[in-house]
Order: sequence, then structure tokens, then C-alpha cells
Amino acid sequence: MSFAHLHLLWFLLIIPALVGLKLLVDAHGSKAERLFTAARLRPALVMGRSLWRSWFVYVLYIMAMACIIVAVAQPRWGEQKLEIPDKGRNIFIAIDTSRSMLARDVPPDRLTRARLAAHDLVVELSAERVGLMAFAGRAYLQAPLTTDHDAIIESLLAFDHTIIEWGGSNLADLLDVTLRAIKSLPKSNYALVIFSDGGDADANLASYIQRLSAAGVVVVTVGVGTETGTLIPNPEVEGDYIRDEAGNVVRSQLQSGVLKQLASGTGGRFLKLDTQPLNRQSIQPVLDRLTEQESANRQTSKPIERFAWPLGLGILLLMLAWIISALPRPAARPVVLALAVATFASAPSAQAAGPSDLLAFMFQSSGPTPDDALKALKDGDFKKARDLYGVLLEREDFDAHSRNELFYGLATAEHDLTNYDGSVKNFSEALHTQDKSLRARAHRGLGQTLYDQGVRGLQQQPKITLQRWTDALRHLDAALELDPENKDLRENRSHVDKMRAQLREMIKQMEEKQGKKGDKGQKGQKGDKGEGQEGEEGDEGDAGKQGSDPDGQAEPKEPKEGKGEKKEADDGIGGKDAKELPEGRLQAAGGEPGEKEGQKGEEGQKPGGDESKKTAKGTPSDQRNPRTGFTPGEAEGYLRQYMDEITAPLTNRYHTPPPNKKDW
Repeated sequence: MSFAHLHLLWFLLIIPALVGLKLLVDAHGSKAERLFTAARLRPALVMGRSLWRSWFVYVLYIMAMACIIVAVAQPRWGEQKLEIPDKGRNIFIAIDTSRSMLARDVPPDRLTRARLAAHDLVVELSAERVGLMAFAGRAYLQAPLTTDHDAIIESLLAFDHTIIEWGGSNLADLLDVTLRAIKSLPKSNYALVIFSDGGDADANLASYIQRLSAAGVVVVTVGVGTETGTLIPNPEVEGDYIRDEAGNVVRSQLQSGVLKQLASGTGGRFLKLDTQPLNRQSIQPVLDRLTEQESANRQTSKPIERFAWPLGLGILLLMLAWIISALPRPAARPVVLALAVATFASAPSAQAAGPSDLLAFMFQSSGPTPDDALKALKDGDFKKARDLYGVLLEREDFDAHSRNELFYGLATAEHDLTNYDGSVKNFSEALHTQDKSLRARAHRGLGQTLYDQGVRGLQQQPKITLQRWTDALRHLDAALELDPENKDLRENRSHVDKMRAQLREMIKQMEEKQGKKGDKGQKGQKGDKGEGQEGEEGDEGDAGKQGSDPDGQAEPKEPKEGKGEKKEADDGIGGKDAKELPEGRLQAAGGEPGEKEGQKGEEGQKPGGDESKKTAKGTPSDQRNPRTGFTPGEAEGYLRQYMDEITAPLTNRYHTPPPNKKDW
């Protein structure tokens, strides 16, 4: 014996609790009788009380409830042998699992929506033979044609963006796999249902369409997504989006051209998933053109349902309890009236409240409400608002729109608390709403948060700030598309654009200035009027003397190895700024540790003298560079952090890009 819903039998534990409650009520009733009536008057005042009858009816009700619980759990025993003919039309279902299917322009995202639609379609095709394919940069046959739809659904639930390593949407490879899959099957015709957001035009599709038509394959393409499109979340970096090789954020749109070409070339249909539900009726004209293919019968066993027995017994016990309860009694017991009066008197303001107020009092909910969180946000208590929104989002009794409003409120509180990462995350969650007004506010909040986040890191990481301001502009533009009459939003957008242009010009000037310094450092300056070249003095002591031959002709002196070097670009390690670095860095910049430290001497002083050593060794390791405002240690740390941030998305890629380098 087995049960289809074994966990429902836990409700049988209510029965001992009800028996205990009955004992408690009877004990209180007997006590009330003794308090209100004297022993000698009790037989005359208390009429119709029968302890045996009361318990008998109560036990009947409890037994009926137990039988109904057992029936709902669906008891089964015995098996029935069945032979199911394995026949039906041949239908392949293919789902695009590329990373562009993670876009959320159709809720919750394209891939999940496609999986749900495919699941519903498999359920409706109960009598057909269904196969399953997955494709991205490559295509694979996940399940062959079968009438075992449970196995198809189990395979379908395992689909995600990591099931295929290669990126992109290679429709040509999918069609090739389909042709190879039906090559070994008996001669028949087939239907191929493709869920995808489209792809680039491929010259090879024309030949595949001809081969599909010759093999009797009709293609039904289902476009998943919208023409306006949206950004693709990066599954490897939280809060970031998929970018191309130039570092620009990729916006994925529904490319229906190639899907319509496939459908029309094979005599199929093109459908959009967001405009009409996908069911059997949607593809019925295609199914009518297919012929059923029969194979050997499939044997299976089915358990025999026995829920009718406990259900019938429970109904019989209920009827018996109702009949006994309906038998006439001399009078109602005053104890019952006393208990009813005490119950209504215990409610607050019971004398003035109506029935609806009493029901509201009995079923009122506990815990914070969205109004409480909104009030805390308006009052400026952002920490309390953040905590209240967090508690509300843990509950499951809100619809999708209300949850998106809660995400927006939480993002606003996080922004006011300067937790910009959390604010970006929750504003992004609020973008899933279908409400244009809320989506416009979420885009605006994302733009403001990204701008403020860039302002905070402007001095340390100007290039990252430029990238964040660029993303902020995109979100403000999206908000203006939804709310073009918003004057404040347009002014904010103009301000961000102006600040971004100024920052871009400043970065350009800094790079040009550094380039000029580097060019200047490549040239050695000859001495004038007895002044020597920098970094080329020997051990003669006088920096301005170049040496002379016996004829009195000036002869340039070759610099000795290790004594000095020509002035190089100002890179913060060698060159003219070497004297500002700590001693260890100076040695690494000027030569081997054993070489003399004086690289540039004053006129009349020998290199390596007291002044040179004082300059090199007297500079503390935490002295700030007057031009950059950082110590060498801080500069090195910021550079390392910057390199880690810009290289992390590249090193974490696990997939192989396709030939056209579009791996989304």
C-alpha cells in the first residue's frame, strides 16, 4: 500500500489535539455549572445535557475527518498492467540556450519563458512523439523521439545557459543536427519547433532549407524577446552586463528575420511568444500535415487508486453524526451561551463593532506593512526603511507588481545610505515590472546611483567613473523614452552628459601631458656654458666639465656604466621622479643595489655625494607625490585594484567564442 501524497497524513496529528480540546471544554463547562447553580437546583435548571451523546457525536466527526484526510492522501494498492501503443507525429523541440536568452525583456527572462512555453507544449502533445534539442554556438540532441514525456520534461528542466560551452546562436548547426537525427529514422515527415531570439543572417541557411524541405521537415519558429531589446546580465559578474570586445554594453534584440526565413522556406509558421500563448492550436495547421508513425507497444504498470473507500466511509460517518445531532433536545445549555458572550466580550470595542469589524479583528495580519516602510523612507529613517523592506520581501504574499515596488523602495533606501552596489542590484530587480511608470523610475534611479557611484571614485579611478557615467546615461535615456515629458529627468541627463564630456577631456589632457613628458624624457639636454648633461657625469667631481684633449679641443666623455643614465619618461619609477621614491624603489629604478645612489649631481659636486644621498635616503616611504596626491604604496594598490577589475570578466570566461566573435 502506498500514498500519492504521503505528507498529508501529518494532518492526522490534529485528532489527538481535538480530543484534548474536547476534554478541556467539558471540564470548564462542568466548572461553570457548579459555579452558576446549586447542587439541589441543578437537575431542574440544566436541561438536555447528555455526556454520552456529546462524546459519541464528537467521535463520529473526528473519525469522518480522519477518513477524509486519508482519502485526500490517495491510498493505492495493487497494480494494473497496461500496453500503450508507441505512435504519434514526430516533433522536435529546440531551445536556444545562448547568453542572450538571459535578457529580461520578457519576464522573468527569455530562457525561462521559453522553457515554460516548451513545457506547456509538451504537456499538450500528449499523444505525439517528441524529441528535444539544445543549441547555442553548437547544437546537440538531448533526447530522441519518444512518447515518454516525463523524460522530456526532466531534460527540459535541466536547461540553462551553461549546458553548451560555445557562445552564440548557430542555427545552421541546429539544422545539420536535425538532418542527421532523422537520417536513421523510418521514412516520414517531421516538425521542428525552434525557441530563439534569432541571429545574424547566414548564407548557408538556403541550402539547409532545401535539404529540410526534401526530407519533409516543417519548421515552426517561436521568437522570444522584443524588438526594442534590453541589456544582457552577466551571469559571471553580479551587477554587470555582457560587453563586446570594445568594452561596450551589448543590447540584445529579437532578430526575427532569419526565423521568418526558416519558417517560410519550409512551409511552417513564425510566432511571437510575447503576443499570443503557445499551445497545440497555434501549431495545429502544421500538425495536420504530419502523419503518425507507429512502433512496438510499450508496457507499463499503473497503481490502482483506492481513495473511494475512505472517502465513502467518511461521508457515511458525517451523515450519522448530523442525524444524531439533529435529534430533539429539551433545551440548550446555558453554558454555551455564557461561552459565546464571553468570546464576543473579550474582543476590543465589541459593543460598538459590527460583524465586519469582528472578522477584521479575528483575521488581522501581524508584521510590518508596505505603508510602514514607505513612511520610514519619507521620514528620513533610511536604516529602518531598509530593514522593513527586507522583511517584506521575505514574505510570499505579494504579487509581482507589489514586489517590484518593494524592490524600488529598498533600492531608494540603499542609495540614501550610500550602499550603491545594493541600490544598483535592487533597482535592476524593479526593472522586471510591466508598469511603465515604475520602470521609468527604476531606470532613473539606476542612472542617479551609477552617477553618484562614479563621483565617489572619481579621484582614484577616473576611467571607471567614465564608464559608470556612460552606463548612467543609457539608463537616463531609457527613462526618457518611457517618460519624455519629465523636465527634471531631462535636466539630470544633460548634467551627466556635460560632466562625462568634461571628464573625458580631462583624461585626454592627462594622457597627452604624460605623453609629452615621455617624449621629453627621451632626449638628453646638452650643457650650455659649462653646464654638463644630466645623468652623464663621471667621477671627475665637476659636473660642468666635459674633459679636453691636449690640443684644448672639447671631447665628450662617455658615461660610465652604473654612474648615471639618460633622462627617461616620467613613469613614477625611473627618470626625474626617481628621487621622490623610497630607497628600495630608487635602487630598482637607477641600477643594481651595489651601484652608487647619486644619479644627478649639482655643479661642483661628485655623484654619490652627501646631497645626493640625502635626497635619496631622506624621503620617507609615505611621502605623497605633489602632482598625484598619492604615496607610492597607495598608487600601487589602486593600480592593482584597477587591473583586477578590468581583467576579471575576461579571465572568468568559460566558453569558446564563435567565429564571428559574438559570444552572447
